Amino acid sequence: MKALVKLATIVIVAIVIFGSCTSQKELMYLSNLDTTTVQQFYPMTRPDYRVQYQDILYVNFFTMNLEMNDLLNPGSGSSGSSQMFREESTTYIYGYTVSDSGTISLPILGEVSVYGLTMDEVQKAIEQRAKKYLKDAVINVRLLSFKFTVVGEVNRPGTFNNYNNQLTVLEAIGMAGDITDYGNRRRVLVIRPTKEGTYTFHINLQDKKLLQSEGYFLLPNDIVIVEPIKSKPFQLNIPTTSLIITTTLSTMSTLILLINFLNTSN
Repeated sequence: MKALVKLATIVIVAIVIFGSCTSQKELMYLSNLDTTTVQQFYPMTRPDYRVQYQDILYVNFFTMNLEMNDLLNPGSGSSGSSQMFREESTTYIYGYTVSDSGTISLPILGEVSVYGLTMDEVQKAIEQRAKKYLKDAVINVRLLSFKFTVVGEVNRPGTFNNYNNQLTVLEAIGMAGDITDYGNRRRVLVIRPTKEGTYTFHINLQDKKLLQSEGYFLLPNDIVIVEPIKSKPFQLNIPTTSLIITTTLSTMSTLILLINFLNTSN
């Protein structure tokens, strides 16, 4: 009986030690990159998002005339565009919503058609219109309604805003606080809703092929789902299982001592 108890104790210790460990390799990103060369190149194609109805655009004008700047950029004042990005609510108030007719209405310039255009094409369309009214104007265009969602095994799941015109899945995961120790970096799902339907991409964050995957660059409204590792339920239950087994062994040891004591007394 004592040998059985000792064996069970050894098994429990082994389970706790090896079952609760996550290897360094499992926590790495792009782990199969060639580390013997200083520089490597992976060609990739960044998907171009095309403006949809009800998108919100930020358009900033800069001219040499400060009064004209204030007129063209309501809410920014002479402090320029940096003031606008201090609060999310401010950027939405002074952003330009794409109407059901596919246009945005700009001060002085009037209606500009933007539906179905890429962000570069939107900027060029506004610049072309501005040439009729403004001299040497510098124009900056951003998509304010670039939202994406990261859920699953990350430290801060939620929906986030991106104020750049591009975003990678690694940046998105970074904004969500990185993947937890229970996250499977080899199985991440990107869901991309479009007007034609929904596309899905399974990507491996540990494989260098990620850099050429269609899911590497995210688009507005994309959803990133980080799956848990298969051993997560087991690892989560280790404390409970260990407590049950330890309690059982303690009870058995006490019972053995009691039986030995009674046998000795007799």
